[in-house]
Amino acid sequence: MEREGDEVHIDTEEASGGDNDRSLGKMLVIGTILAIVLLSAVWISGAVRFNHANPVQPEASATPAPAVT
Repeated sequence: MEREGDEVHIDTEEASGGDNDRSLGKMLVIGTILAIVLLSAVWISGAVRFNHANPVQPEASATPAPAVT
């Protein structure tokens, strides 16, 4: 770190704290991909179980509904 008047000059290693590997970026990308896969699996499995094309119809009752007077 060097001072020149009111300015402070810091080199790259000092500013980054010496951490130049990309582990945090890799972890964020992997976590995002895992979240997308997990949420997609939940969404797809729910869509497969709940079939919109052939919904279950209630069976007709043998007795007619009472008449309203």
